[in-house]
Amino acid sequence: MNFSEYNNVFCDSKEALEWAYRNGLSKDAIIRTSSPAMLWDKNPNIKHIEKRWNINELSKFQTSIQTMSEDIFDSALNIEGVERELALAISQSAVKFQKVIYKSSCLEELDFIEPRLFIRVEGKGGPAGNNMNSPWDCLLNSNPLFTVVDYTLKNYEWKMLTTQGVSYWRRFQIAGYETIIYRLATKIMKKIPSQFFKKELLIPNENELIIDTAASLMLQGVKVTELDISTTDEKIKQNVFAEELFSAVSCSLRKRVKQWVTPSAIDPVMLLFMELIQKKLVLFDQLVEQWEKSFAKSSRMKRSVLMNAPGNTKGQALSYVCRKRRIPLIASQHGVTIEISKLHGEMSVGFENSVADAVLHYNPKNAEVAAKSYFSMSKSHIVGASSRHIRLKSIKKTTSQLDIPIVYVSTNLYRGNLGTFISWLTDYDRARKEQQVITKILRKLPHKVLYKTYPEDNRRYADQDPVLNDIKKSDNITLFSKKIDMRYLLSAYRVIITSGATSTLGWPVMSGTPVIFINRKEKSPLTNEAYIELSKGLFVFNDNDKDFYQNLRHFLSKPIEEIETLWREKEADRKEMIRKYFSAHNGGAGGRAAQVILKEYLI
Repeated sequence: MNFSEYNNVFCDSKEALEWAYRNGLSKDAIIRTSSPAMLWDKNPNIKHIEKRWNINELSKFQTSIQTMSEDIFDSALNIEGVERELALAISQSAVKFQKVIYKSSCLEELDFIEPRLFIRVEGKGGPAGNNMNSPWDCLLNSNPLFTVVDYTLKNYEWKMLTTQGVSYWRRFQIAGYETIIYRLATKIMKKIPSQFFKKELLIPNENELIIDTAASLMLQGVKVTELDISTTDEKIKQNVFAEELFSAVSCSLRKRVKQWVTPSAIDPVMLLFMELIQKKLVLFDQLVEQWEKSFAKSSRMKRSVLMNAPGNTKGQALSYVCRKRRIPLIASQHGVTIEISKLHGEMSVGFENSVADAVLHYNPKNAEVAAKSYFSMSKSHIVGASSRHIRLKSIKKTTSQLDIPIVYVSTNLYRGNLGTFISWLTDYDRARKEQQVITKILRKLPHKVLYKTYPEDNRRYADQDPVLNDIKKSDNITLFSKKIDMRYLLSAYRVIITSGATSTLGWPVMSGTPVIFINRKEKSPLTNEAYIELSKGLFVFNDNDKDFYQNLRHFLSKPIEEIETLWREKEADRKEMIRKYFSAHNGGAGGRAAQVILKEYLI
């Protein structure tokens, strides 16, 4: 094709853009992108397509998602015959669809009538497939002057989270005997006839607390079975509620779309939403059918299901089947997040207690926040954090290979076309914020620092994160980009720095190592209450304070021994903080959860 015909191009890959230049695209063409790597050098012809999203606009957009999800849930549930779980699935689809509205709002009226080129990239993107392309091809296909060209990335290698390089001893130190019992016993129990058991716990997926709980139940004679469903290409007819559901919920969504997008984008956006609803309904029906088959074999045993993160379509379908069969569905807290996160309301439709009959909570604050959710329906049981969390503190400290005392655990995961919001920053602004931490703080410390990248499973952008270039230029910073979970590395460092109210924080806090927490006002900030409590137990710095960079740099420049002394002085406050926000008990969560299940759900 003749690239020279286009002077307005959508592209999110430097590699793809260079290919287009080699094939005739004018260097004077306007390139519109979301990619931080492409915007980094401030080429005047490369424009930030998300520039219209300032902090005030994004805050209005993000904070209104929760109310919209509640309205759509009510609209769906008001349809006669629509069950709660299906209404949840529709509401959650609308929440996830916000990223399409967000990108659509970046378009202008001229994009629908003038020549436009979209350079789409192909390549490996992780378990969720290729999500590196914005939906311009779906939004602008009515424009006869719009063209799409595909480019296959040469550097398409993409690695997943691994334990490669972590010794078996270290893995055992953290996983503990509970994991060994669980792994061995599930294999043995498969071969033992069911008539030898009176009770059975079914596990569709796992997390640390589920393994502890299952191991305890196994030792008390409960059969534990890993429950799985196979994928199918079997066609299912369109759900009978498809048209009625779309009609009911589209009113709320269209109103929101009109508020944010240009007029010519409204109908394409609503068409995409209708297609999403149809796919969601088919998927829900497929999952219900598959879960039904997994329960088809009759059993005289008393059964319960214990699931990790059931607040998705798979869990909603399972909840529907369990409810019909009167099988209790119990959820286990996935990690410390909602109890400390100020902007997590948009995710409330997917909280564990939206679908489960009961939830095993780490701490009282998690139970309290979840109970206030509009979608709450569960009974709460506060059992404490997993043995893996508790065990971290007892692991003997080791010296890092390069004798690096400080580790910066980055939570810089871009939204791209996949992530939720929980932030009022564009990806480019996130990148610049991260760069400032590196150049204004870490690089200027008298200590050596390890920069641990976030182990991203699903690829957001084709290009490497541009902030890594600043790390490579820093004499005192070592880059660690292997996709190994940080829990296996914490014992090698004397001071841990991290940011953002995410589940990542739980591991450093429970390790007992001094934690410096950067509270970002516009990106996953702490709740006001959590800020007060965490400030007592940790070293908390606000990135919007006037002298933030100077103050944090000064603090981290202290001798490590002095930081450790100051940390010990916070011990009493930290114990209370941990009890409220991390783990209500100092061990025994699996046994405690097992007794709850035996007394209330396997009787």
